[in-house]
Amino acid sequence: MLQKSGILFDEVHTSLLRRSIRTTNLILMEMGQEYIPVYKNWRLNERNYGDLVGHHKKEMVKKHGVEQVKRWRRSYDEPPPAMADDHKYHPALDPRYRDMLNKIPKSESLKCTMERSSVYWDNIIAPSLKQEKTVLIVGHENNLRSLIMRLEGIPKEDVINLCLPRAVPLAYRLDENLKPLDRADGQLDEATGFLRGEWLGGDTAVKEILERDRKQVYDTSIEECLETGSSRDKWRTWMEFAIGKPQPEMVAKSAGSCLEDGGMGTSKRVA
Repeated sequence: MLQKSGILFDEVHTSLLRRSIRTTNLILMEMGQEYIPVYKNWRLNERNYGDLVGHHKKEMVKKHGVEQVKRWRRSYDEPPPAMADDHKYHPALDPRYRDMLNKIPKSESLKCTMERSSVYWDNIIAPSLKQEKTVLIVGHENNLRSLIMRLEGIPKEDVINLCLPRAVPLAYRLDENLKPLDRADGQLDEATGFLRGEWLGGDTAVKEILERDRKQVYDTSIEECLETGSSRDKWRTWMEFAIGKPQPEMVAKSAGSCLEDGGMGTSKRVA
């Protein structure tokens, strides 16, 4: 989708999580832009889901109820239970974070995530955009939600209804004050009803993906994975050939196995 869009990037910003780094590498390979700078920072990591990390979403819905899990996943200022010090996936066990453990909370709300992502936006991304660079941010759903919430001015009481699909690029055109310009049709997107950005996959396709994801997480009558199928299996086989089988961190944090969501999104252009 990005290749067909004709967008060329000046730089990429992503997190320290391997899935986002691998996504970045694949994108740049497909676009023939491996030469541009790539900046990695923990402030673009997915939010810390605390004690829920490593647990299947649907199992948590069955245990805690739909409304509670939705508030943990989507509300503005209600974090999940804190991660125990002996948790299997505690950041203290990961060498990437050994020098910043004092900065990583044991659980995060969207508000907490916005506070750290805003530091990176203000200090690193915004100056690049003001230099009229076209920027690609490869991130994670809640980290991107925090950036988009600020960019679009979405009220905290409404952001619980903002969901983002995985791996569908969202392109923004920004004015000199880094405010989103209107879409060509002058309307907000049909998929979420909040955004002035353009879904490169089209509003209809994104709306269908979001509905599928909603059922996958919250509809306890559905046991099978709605993303599986022959095309999904072919993609997985190709990915394993290209980059190897998932490592333990990928298994623990993939969108299908726990409550850490993956995704790619927002380009003075942000894509």
